Amino acid sequence: MTNGTDPSLTLARHCLLYTFILDGVFNWILLMIGFAGNALTCLVVWKDRKMSAMSLLMINLAVVDTLILLIWTSQTAIPAFCNYFKGCQLYYRIKRAIWIYGWPFGTTVQLIGTWSIVSITFSRFVSVCWPSRASHLNSRRHILMRTLAMHIGCIVFSSFRFAEVYIVYDDNGNMLYRKTALASSVIYKYVYTLAFYYAITYLVPLSMLMYFTVRLIINLREINKRRQEMSRKAKERSDLTFSLIIVVVIFMFCQLPNPIRRLLYVIYAPLRIRCGTPYFYFSSWTVTLVNFNSSCNFFIFCLCSPGFRRQLKQMIIRRGRVGPLGLSNAVNNGRVNSVSSRISS
Repeated sequence: MTNGTDPSLTLARHCLLYTFILDGVFNWILLMIGFAGNALTCLVVWKDRKMSAMSLLMINLAVVDTLILLIWTSQTAIPAFCNYFKGCQLYYRIKRAIWIYGWPFGTTVQLIGTWSIVSITFSRFVSVCWPSRASHLNSRRHILMRTLAMHIGCIVFSSFRFAEVYIVYDDNGNMLYRKTALASSVIYKYVYTLAFYYAITYLVPLSMLMYFTVRLIINLREINKRRQEMSRKAKERSDLTFSLIIVVVIFMFCQLPNPIRRLLYVIYAPLRIRCGTPYFYFSSWTVTLVNFNSSCNFFIFCLCSPGFRRQLKQMIIRRGRVGPLGLSNAVNNGRVNSVSSRISS
């Protein structure tokens, strides 16, 4: 007589708890932290969005990061909670529709987030390495046009993802999905899904980020050799460059597992996401790392940029005062300074 528990049942419970903690609880915490941090970033730089190119780019990045957190957390946390607590009948009825429309929307926003990082890094690269061209390339008009073109390009490029599957219903009224002729095409699979998608989403932007970051690091090392002779404004620009380098490094670290996961998804058999397999654990961490990256930029700016910390402190003090008179006096006394003079190029 065997005294023990069915190993398959024990493994299933283990996987259920694993997804509940990682996909559910942890991602939900990241959403709360990231939402608060990104909102504070927007509040700190909002009043100078019309004067500072860097402020515009920081607001754009914070908004996109918040959307990424909302989309991927809804795609992971809701099913993790529902599966663990055995509820959410409405979710089970519409989960295929949520996946069919939510996943391509999430990949679109994530692609915009990737190129938003490239855009803000390029802007800093221009200010530091091409100062003679900064007045043109980092002008507000040029930044707005570049950001708009980037958003439109990412949406157009990702629009094919929305045409890969469609919803059908069986005789019992259950919702199912089927691949379209486009998604079933071998040419589409290898040309768009593998070649073009990996190039536009990973290879090209990450290569650009590596180049910009290396140049910024070299320039920053030269500047820091004469840091004692620098003005406070120049030091704050240097600190902003350093904080942006940290943002890029963390972004690249958090993004690298995702293309590996996609390759494994294409290569391996349909049992690739079975509970207990290495792919099962690896795939969960790729989404969590993306959410972590979208929730940490505010804290990086606070830790690495004294100018940003000062602006945050001044904003908190201003909002803590009662009545318009205190704020008016603070402005007249020069205690509220322009963010653009401290964080723009």
